[in-house]
Amino acid sequence: MAALGLFFALAPAPLGAQDEAPEDLPAGKGRDEAFYGCTACHGFAIIRQQGLSRERWDTTIQDMQVRHNMPEPDAADRELMLEYLATQFPPRQRGRPNPFLNR
Repeated sequence: MAALGLFFALAPAPLGAQDEAPEDLPAGKGRDEAFYGCTACHGFAIIRQQGLSRERWDTTIQDMQVRHNMPEPDAADRELMLEYLATQFPPRQRGRPNPFLNR
């Protein structure tokens, strides 16, 4: 029984249970809407890891609604979320840049 207690004491917190706050993210219009819309189900760390275009963020929100029953944000909040996510977490270049492409 003690081992079970130790397991729960050492187990990671469930997704979304981290001590995160909107102020931990880059400032910008739509930060609160994106934070609260996303962290209802998971931590914001997963968002920070992404680098998506506005279109891909829009598709991701739609996928979250379809696959994970995310409540549909109203049009104004969705627009704020998309603008914030696309501005603060845009696509990133992966790997090393090719030095021969810009010659």
